[in-house]
Amino acid sequence: MFGVKRPLRYSSDDFTAEPANKVAELGRMERIDKYELIGEIGRGAMGAVYKALHPRFKKYVAIKEIRSDLTGSLSVQQRFQQEAELLARLPAHPNLVTIRDALVWQNRLYLVMDYIEGGTLADIVKKGGADPDYGETVLDQMLAGLQAIHSRGIIHHDLKASNILIDREGRAYISDFGIAEYRGKRLNSPVMASARYVAPEVIDPSLGRGGVEEQIDVYSAGMVAYEMLLGEALFRREFVWVYNAPQESQGGRWLEWHTNLASVARKLNDINQRIPGPLANVVGQMMAKDVRQRYREAEQVRRDLNLLVSAAGDVRGRRIEPPGDDATLPIDRFRGAGGRKTGPDSHDAPDHIYPGLRGERVQTPSQPGGSRIPRWPWLVGASAVLLLIMVLALFLAFMPRPGFTLEIRGAPSGSDVYIDKTRFGLSHADGRITVAGLRAGSRAVRVAHDGYTDFEDVITGMDGDVKSVYTLMKETKQEDPSQIDYHGLMILIPAGEFIMGDNNHEANEKPAHTVTLPDYYIDKFEVSNEQYKRFCDETNRTYPTKLPQYEEYFNKSPSSPVMGISWDDAAAYAEHYSKRLLTEEEWEKAASWDPATSTKRQWPWGNSADPSLANLSGQPLSIGRFPGGASSYGVQDMAGNASEWVSDYYKPYSQNQTPDPDYGTKDRVVKGGSFTFKIEDARTPHREHWPADTKAQMVGAKKNNSTIGFRCAVSANDPKLQEFLRTRGH
Repeated sequence: MFGVKRPLRYSSDDFTAEPANKVAELGRMERIDKYELIGEIGRGAMGAVYKALHPRFKKYVAIKEIRSDLTGSLSVQQRFQQEAELLARLPAHPNLVTIRDALVWQNRLYLVMDYIEGGTLADIVKKGGADPDYGETVLDQMLAGLQAIHSRGIIHHDLKASNILIDREGRAYISDFGIAEYRGKRLNSPVMASARYVAPEVIDPSLGRGGVEEQIDVYSAGMVAYEMLLGEALFRREFVWVYNAPQESQGGRWLEWHTNLASVARKLNDINQRIPGPLANVVGQMMAKDVRQRYREAEQVRRDLNLLVSAAGDVRGRRIEPPGDDATLPIDRFRGAGGRKTGPDSHDAPDHIYPGLRGERVQTPSQPGGSRIPRWPWLVGASAVLLLIMVLALFLAFMPRPGFTLEIRGAPSGSDVYIDKTRFGLSHADGRITVAGLRAGSRAVRVAHDGYTDFEDVITGMDGDVKSVYTLMKETKQEDPSQIDYHGLMILIPAGEFIMGDNNHEANEKPAHTVTLPDYYIDKFEVSNEQYKRFCDETNRTYPTKLPQYEEYFNKSPSSPVMGISWDDAAAYAEHYSKRLLTEEEWEKAASWDPATSTKRQWPWGNSADPSLANLSGQPLSIGRFPGGASSYGVQDMAGNASEWVSDYYKPYSQNQTPDPDYGTKDRVVKGGSFTFKIEDARTPHREHWPADTKAQMVGAKKNNSTIGFRCAVSANDPKLQEFLRTRGH
């Protein structure tokens, strides 16, 4: 069914979402074709996604850019063409992101889609997951989207929490069709998947016999639902075998788990009893590793979900809470709820109130004159009254209710809810609050909680409406003493031992040895053109623009790293701002050491040679563009982009017996590798050396500093720094 088994390349499990930055901070473009660029939404393995504005229609769009270093690849071009065609064939559907345009601009490939205001399902997972009711709704909406694309013969192949967008009203949208394919028509390229969610038959095609390709998406949707209903902490606890492994090994462990048919995920309601058993059964059948036991198509899953929704609460396996005394319900619902019965069915009613209920014949007293009052007038009157009550009840039931109801979901527990500046109370433990009886029209809504960004919106409702809003409030970063703004953001590197050098690669990196350093701060980013320009203006120093190419780069890329700087110029900058250049040992510790595991990393992000985590593209880019490639301390761009001066002269480590004619010269050590390097030469122990007084030249000369920049350090006990911290209350 699925063809010949091919090597599987899996992408990162999660899409790395970053706050949108202003155009000036992107440092390289202000528009894409006719669209005005607002900022970067996020970044994945294949490229970036931007928020932009259509200038004519004043409508926000999301623009997916294919990485510039991939656009020359024939297979990437084929995938781009296929994704554009697939998206164009998608039906208009409330749970699918709509394609608006596909274009080639300045030799780059872009897809333009609707912009969904809100976040992703991954945000909800990180906040503890979705409650069962809302999770069931999201799952049904995902499946509705799948049902629509499957009806067009399209298999998504990459369903995961970060590819499910959630708008501000809580509606789910399937996005990112980058590796989607037509049923039965695979491209001649490596199989792509996200390791956490991939179906077993994608990894091993022999496991797909007797199945259909739609089951690939059903399995992934089941994994997404499992993660969504548990939340990040419980999910990681269930798969502790995977998450206890080093990060670079986790993808392989996921592939092992998916293809091990004997290893089955625990039922959701065994982990969290709030999850209804029938819902857990549906998700479990979606995740069945044997295709013969798994749902064959999304429509079947939706059918079972709808049966859960339409069934009574008892059938869904949920405990029914006794109705409140202000609920409008049939009277029989109040009986049998544990209270004292007071009707004719009560077996403990006093006999003198209801004589004859136990079978005794009761004589009715005679009226004076020996005649009894006939019963039928009473019966007719009682029937008329009951009929009137029923008509009135029906009228009240179907008449429009005054005002509308607002359901707020996703707020942190204990959030304050304000409507038109009037406080309506706190959200409950599950993040919900319901406010009924709001006057029809537009109401200003604000949800606030310490440590989170406020949610603000204007909600419009008519009488009888029920409006549901999902807040997706983001946690704000509290002031962190380990990060300060001291003429630029700086990160504290705590005192302690680490391993310097490496025994397994270049001769000048040997031997690996233990070094102990005190506390110090390091610049989080490389010094930018904008920062260096300010320094030149303050000191009447000449700009590094002796060559025309440098003048354009220096003046038009303010957020990119300054380059072409001599060692003396870098040291002068550091001194002007009461800092200094890093020692080689300080640089390598900040780049390579993982204090959590007391191990050394070959690259700042780990031991996997992943070029997508560093700028090795052949041209400099703005600082901070690769947050996923940060070191364990959070220091960014320590591989690629600009190489970096450190303070040390180039010399051998103690006990190094390998001669080098450049040892002991006036060369200074340069670390980190530049945008021109290969990934192997951007390792943290790698050492370059350059004459400190070489003037800036363009790339191509044997010795030049055209790709060298720098960052600064300051000792934690430096008197000027200590005074600075005291004045700011640190």
